[in-house]
Amino acid sequence: MPESIVIGTRGSKLALAQAEKVKEILEEEGFETELKIIRTSGDIKKDRPLHEFKGIGAFVREIDLALKRGEVDIAVHSLKDVPTERVEGTVIAAVLERESPCDAFITREEKRFEEVESGSIIGTSSLRRRAMVLKLRRDLKIENLRGNVDTRLRKLTEGMYDGIFLAEAGLIRLGWDKKLNYQRLDPQIFVPSANQGIIAIATRENEKEIVSFMNHEKTYREAMLERAVISELGIGCAIPAGVYAESDGRRIRLVCEILKENGEVVARIDEKLDRDYSQSDVREVLREVIP
Repeated sequence: MPESIVIGTRGSKLALAQAEKVKEILEEEGFETELKIIRTSGDIKKDRPLHEFKGIGAFVREIDLALKRGEVDIAVHSLKDVPTERVEGTVIAAVLERESPCDAFITREEKRFEEVESGSIIGTSSLRRRAMVLKLRRDLKIENLRGNVDTRLRKLTEGMYDGIFLAEAGLIRLGWDKKLNYQRLDPQIFVPSANQGIIAIATRENEKEIVSFMNHEKTYREAMLERAVISELGIGCAIPAGVYAESDGRRIRLVCEILKENGEVVARIDEKLDRDYSQSDVREVLREVIP
């Protein structure tokens, strides 16, 4: 096991905050650490909606390739950005305890989602959020919004949008949760992206022990169920779908909603599985969606 660990990360404020969290844990265990910032295709091509990347891992692939080549020892990701198909030779070795999985809705006038006026311009680059909005409010106008948290908040403040969505976990990690008056959306209704709010640490296949000690078991169990669902359904950010699992210790409640881009609900699943579920259990739950 190396005494000094090079941590691969994106350079955004949120990505660095997440990498610093992992860095602190490693240093508490006596490791020397170094952060290495790697630009990804998602960082470079900011004018493209995220769904156009079609599952290539726009915010993770370049970092995982650097991991595979030995340029970094571990990679820190937002797990929701990580495709279910890994770069060969790399694995998700640990996840930290989940922060909030919920979406946050923010307006300049501090209105709730139900209160914004008909015709209001809502900013999001997510097909899932777009479809969820139209499911609930077909009278709203949706326009593309890319950029980091600060950029999105600035565009809201400047009046380019009447309301925007951000992951509450990101607001918490950057301290914005204490500065903003926002609405936390119910994850059973506005179903979040699979793995939203989870920090993942990837390693090479034979080096999982570097970070396995920091794995949060409950979060890992929920995360892997959500990933099993999107893998079975063959969906990524190019399909509007929300997947959310929540464990009470013995059972895991799974909520999955698949929509059309116009907000029409194609399928909704709300089931409970045993905590020691198998892949066949997942397939059985999804039997109405998968022929």
